[in-house]
Amino acid sequence: MKLLTSDEIYPRIEEVLARASSSLKMASAWIKGRYFQEILDLAKERNLSVEVVLRASEFRDFMITDDRVFRKIREVGARVYLCSRLHAKFMVVDSRWAIVGSANFTESGLSDISGGNIEVAVFYDAQESAEGLRELEDYFERIKREHSTELGEDLVGFALNPVKTGSFEFILIDDVSEQSYVEVRTEEGRVFGRVTSVFAYDTGFFTNPFTSQEAGVFAPFEDFSRIFAENRDREWKKFAVSAYLNERGNGIRVATADIEGIVTGGRLDMVRRPFEAGSGVYRASQETLESLMKNNSSGRTMSFPVRVGTLDGSEVEVFLDAGEVVGKHMLIVGTTGSGKSHFTKFFLSRLLKAGDVQVFIFDPHGEYYDPLSEFLEDGGVEHVIFEDTIFPVYGEELVGLIKDSGHGSLVRGNTKDGAVNLSLISRAIRPSLELTELGSSDLLEIVGWLSATDEELENLKEDFKAILGEGVLTNQPETVRKIKDALGASSRAVVLNFKRITDPQTRVNIAGLIMDELFRDAKHEPKKRLIVLEEAHNFAPERGYGDVSAGGDNLSLLMAKKIASEGRKFSLGLVVVTQRPAQVSKYVLSQTNTQAMFRMMNSQDLDAISNYVEYAGKNIIGLLPSLPTGTGVLSGLGVPFTVVVRVDSDLALH
Repeated sequence: MKLLTSDEIYPRIEEVLARASSSLKMASAWIKGRYFQEILDLAKERNLSVEVVLRASEFRDFMITDDRVFRKIREVGARVYLCSRLHAKFMVVDSRWAIVGSANFTESGLSDISGGNIEVAVFYDAQESAEGLRELEDYFERIKREHSTELGEDLVGFALNPVKTGSFEFILIDDVSEQSYVEVRTEEGRVFGRVTSVFAYDTGFFTNPFTSQEAGVFAPFEDFSRIFAENRDREWKKFAVSAYLNERGNGIRVATADIEGIVTGGRLDMVRRPFEAGSGVYRASQETLESLMKNNSSGRTMSFPVRVGTLDGSEVEVFLDAGEVVGKHMLIVGTTGSGKSHFTKFFLSRLLKAGDVQVFIFDPHGEYYDPLSEFLEDGGVEHVIFEDTIFPVYGEELVGLIKDSGHGSLVRGNTKDGAVNLSLISRAIRPSLELTELGSSDLLEIVGWLSATDEELENLKEDFKAILGEGVLTNQPETVRKIKDALGASSRAVVLNFKRITDPQTRVNIAGLIMDELFRDAKHEPKKRLIVLEEAHNFAPERGYGDVSAGGDNLSLLMAKKIASEGRKFSLGLVVVTQRPAQVSKYVLSQTNTQAMFRMMNSQDLDAISNYVEYAGKNIIGLLPSLPTGTGVLSGLGVPFTVVVRVDSDLALH
């Protein structure tokens, strides 16, 4: 350790820098002048990594440490940290030498005693004071880590009053976009947030949000009255306002961010206390984002991560926890052409390729088999095509068909034969694959059992054929066989193709029977299964959709509700896919705990999501009308936080 006077401080700095080979670390309240520039020139010449800690406590600090200093710092690629309470002045070179004293790194602080301040410093050499030098370097790192804000490319602003545990506002000094991610670095970890809005203000003319209530709302009154006087020409007023803003305008922007949590140990935990106003706000680092992307909303590592695309505006991969989907259901919404159907096929292709789960896809338009079979090995997809048929599951349906054909007298309950026939029909037509007679007898055979004359029965059959067509009246046993084959399939995916079925009631009846059997089987033998309801408003409507009831006679709706509420106990998941969420059962919607939402513009559909989807806040709903094709919002239990994702453009597995 050696004492240095004012005349000796700068020469000693030059001496050690001439011998340096790796690093220069400097802490000083103020930095300015030719000596500091010479220090940086020496550091650049020696190719040293440079770190500088400055004081940022009051405006006077930056009147001394002016912008020329920062241009020089940027020239050598130095890292700069701002500390509001810094008063120490020292430097550490190569972890071998250190100078600690009273002098700031300014012209007056480093000049000799005849022209500058009277200063004193102590010089440390690691050969003589290794322990003291190591403690000083550790102290420098602590100041950086615990008490400073790094002034780098990723610093975008500073937090404003008030900071809450759920959200905060920050004044922008660099560009950020809505739905991008930011972080605030604290002692406990990195507070992680999503930018929900960005506002532009002009403090030279329009309302200034940072002034007291007594301040004028607009410009000074004399300027305001001069421009907006009643006798002024309207076009002149436009000109005057424009000129005023060009001369006096001082634009600032303020962003609002919702806090998603605090990142500690690669996990996202709850924020329990607000950080300090004035804290630096940074773009979320790629390291932070990547560390979170394979965690679900609970902060646990995803049990079954499925890659679905990249974070909008970056190349960070986005994953969806299929384990949460199978156990707790999912909603996929979007208008035609938004990317909804592509995402569904994309997600399922990866899920089926990698996961231990069997998927049953209720496909009303026959669009799933080809894309899925292309990416799964032979036999990986079972394609069950239902031919057009009439398939009642309640006796009342067959009774209605008989009445509609003009033979209502056969089922009139106040006659002896009518009562017998109603009883026979109720025993033959049941909402169960095991109990219905349609597995062994077709509809024409069953109506032939009715108590009536041969002529009446023959007329009934002929009228049935004329009204409904013979083919749809005789293939019920074949339909039951296909249903049982589908339920017993060992393929990873079973596509249930309803495209050829023209009767909406038959479609929901068959779908309801299949869901009923899947639910019963899951209760007896729980294993991972997933039901996908494409165009779910056809299977689980909120109100009557077309000719389909939304009441107790809709077996598909009843089973969808049951699976939505109880399926998770038996590893039976539900994926609800629709372009019209307003027409889907609100109860079913409310049970979906992960959401993939693409472009939507209909106000009723947006309201349905907002009211019945737990994780869809107003700022998320506000995004949906403007989303480009192929970009969606993921939220809920299956992702670590709400993300805007660009879905990969093709189904090929990467």
